[in-house]
Amino acid sequence: MVSVFTTLGIVHVGVAALILAGYIMSLSTDRAHPLMTWAARIQLVLGLVLVGIAEGGKVMVLDHAWVGAKLVIALGVVACCEVAAAGQRKAAPKPMLLHLALALTLVNVLVAYAFR
Repeated sequence: MVSVFTTLGIVHVGVAALILAGYIMSLSTDRAHPLMTWAARIQLVLGLVLVGIAEGGKVMVLDHAWVGAKLVIALGVVACCEVAAAGQRKAAPKPMLLHLALALTLVNVLVAYAFR
């Protein structure tokens, strides 16, 4: 279980980098790049799987307040990306939400490493 947890943890960090890559790709057009939206979705699911493996597989003991804070922030990232993508489909781009999604992603990384 520990090797699965470690591998998924590395993938989880890589997907956070994909959110940044999607943001950079969307800067020139002020439109949400699909990579950012999909990476945010995958990041949320991987985070939930990691918590499930950590708790269910007795890999580590997690602080539930920390997990809850990270979950709320991750939901905010996904919501911002989804609303920006929906606005793009309706020809009303919302670039400010992309900036907010990146900021929340960086806050989530800070929470992950600073308070763990």
